[in-house]
Amino acid sequence: MPRLVRCNSGRTSDVLRDHVYRAMLRVEVGKPGASRSLCGALQRAWLASPSIDFSDHHREWLGKVTPLCLSMLADRARIEAPDTLRQPQIAKPPKERKPGMQIQVTQLDGVRFAISTHNHTVISDQPENDGGHDTGMTPPELLLASLGSCAAFYAFQYLKTRKLADTGVEVSVTAEKLKQPARMGNFQIEVTCPVSLNEEQTQGMLRSVHQCLVHNTLVSQPEIAIRLTTKEATPVQ
Repeated sequence: MPRLVRCNSGRTSDVLRDHVYRAMLRVEVGKPGASRSLCGALQRAWLASPSIDFSDHHREWLGKVTPLCLSMLADRARIEAPDTLRQPQIAKPPKERKPGMQIQVTQLDGVRFAISTHNHTVISDQPENDGGHDTGMTPPELLLASLGSCAAFYAFQYLKTRKLADTGVEVSVTAEKLKQPARMGNFQIEVTCPVSLNEEQTQGMLRSVHQCLVHNTLVSQPEIAIRLTTKEATPVQ
């Protein structure tokens, strides 16, 4: 507890205020002993108030600064309190980790595959000149479909939340086959909006589509790990 010291008659209100403000700054930055210094400065300011002319507004200033100082002291006390004095925190059970996205691909025949997730299945196939039956999109086309439908979803969300439109969004996606290594590149996404947009809305729509999950995945060079496993051979009878 700081010692009570009566203020000398020559100490002005400005000097007292300066002492309080400097002590508040020390508390703010966490200086050692700062709380003790602030208590002393605040007490000296209050003890000197009867001898300071009312025209100086000293008491009015004290009434405003004191609650702020007390709040700072309380916050510092909570930070500096030992663990045994702090209010115990009830440990929360760890959140159950949700499984990531997953699909299962099963060969049906030849180059035709069933792609399943949850209760949905799509077929991936190849054109007839590549040994398939053309009963489904090729893997590269499925990638474009994923990118296009994701972009369409974000465009729709932008229009819907701003009450501009809730139907009519169309998206076209193109890409080129590149070599060394074999890959797809030069993606182009064209979004057709069902309503007219001003310049601000157009830029907002573009920003929204750029936040598409699939788009961000492709432009962020994702890490892809490949692991090979084998099924146990069925013994020949």
